Amino acid sequence: MKRFDFDTKASRENMGNMKYINCPENIRKAGIISFSGAEPEYKTAPSVIKAMVQRAENGLMGYTLADETYYEPIRWWFLNERDVKLKNEWIVPTLGMSFAFNSCVKAFTKEGDGVIIQQPTYHHYQKAVENHKRRIVYNDLINEDGLYRMDLEGLERLMADKNNRMLVLCNPQNPTGNVWGERVLTIVAGLSKKYGVYVYCDEIFAEVSLKAKAPVYSLLGNASDYGISATSLGKTFGFTGTNQANMIIPGEETRKIFLRQRKLAHFGSIDPLMHAAIGGAYSPSGAQWKDEMVAYVRRNSEYITSFIKENMPVIKVTPCEGGYVMWLDFRALGLDEDSLMAFLRDEALFDPDRGSRYDRNGEGFVRMNISAPIADIKECMERLLSAMKKRGYAD
Repeated sequence: MKRFDFDTKASRENMGNMKYINCPENIRKAGIISFSGAEPEYKTAPSVIKAMVQRAENGLMGYTLADETYYEPIRWWFLNERDVKLKNEWIVPTLGMSFAFNSCVKAFTKEGDGVIIQQPTYHHYQKAVENHKRRIVYNDLINEDGLYRMDLEGLERLMADKNNRMLVLCNPQNPTGNVWGERVLTIVAGLSKKYGVYVYCDEIFAEVSLKAKAPVYSLLGNASDYGISATSLGKTFGFTGTNQANMIIPGEETRKIFLRQRKLAHFGSIDPLMHAAIGGAYSPSGAQWKDEMVAYVRRNSEYITSFIKENMPVIKVTPCEGGYVMWLDFRALGLDEDSLMAFLRDEALFDPDRGSRYDRNGEGFVRMNISAPIADIKECMERLLSAMKKRGYAD
């Protein structure tokens, strides 16, 4: 039985919303949503809104610490949704995922050290590495006719190099939608322990499991000594605009190093409204909402995959196992990236993210956000098909 509404769009207008501001003017004026930016078009869970309203009405917005009312919902969520038991000391609040990643780069590496990144992946990793004068070391995913896998042999060669001190994982992978399972991650954890390489695992999409469940990396065997799992409400509950996250760091020495860097970066209070949001999200009501949202997104993914296969097979779709972005390959059209984006935005009124943001070899690919009402997705696919036919790209 349907309890929640994912068909109604939340208003972005006059909210200072980045996605609305950056949307191409022709698309915005036409009243069409953008499919760039990985954040939902619908409202967050009612239980979250209720908890935040209650905190706001209380009127106290003073310094806020992690207490039992903060830890208990997190423990409950990880036990019930991710099948692991946490200890309070393993849960380390931070000022968001970007803050956490930058802190890890500074804490676990020094200038000139190599940080291993596996493209296609989230583009802000590269920016942070370069900003802190570390070296980007690429261990690209292997693309086999639209299916991606880790290059584990290449990864071991890079981790064996003592100049490379950190690996960045993304699970589920943004933008390809891969979910790295326990078998692959256990191999990575073994290499991490063997060569003493720290692993930062971005698990911001982990609860959006469409075909497979993402393990908590830092709690796998051999992972705890050097592993950090980065989690937040960001993607699952649509909190990308807030600065709050929780690192799961079971390794005592690793946790001590991270806490030292967090202190140097002047981390202080938890945002009082985010303290409340945690309790509203990580609850039975929040879990029910999440389950319905995941089912909705899964149907969106299946619709897009089927529609493209039947009507525009020249476009290759990478199967999405987790998260709510899809990686589409338009290379067969033979367009350079600027021409492709102009075609999509001007002729199809389709505004995805350009592939080169996520992969230095990503020309011809786009990333599409699918956490949107199905009606908007269907209209988008029909507009794309019409534009493709006019160009002679589809029958």
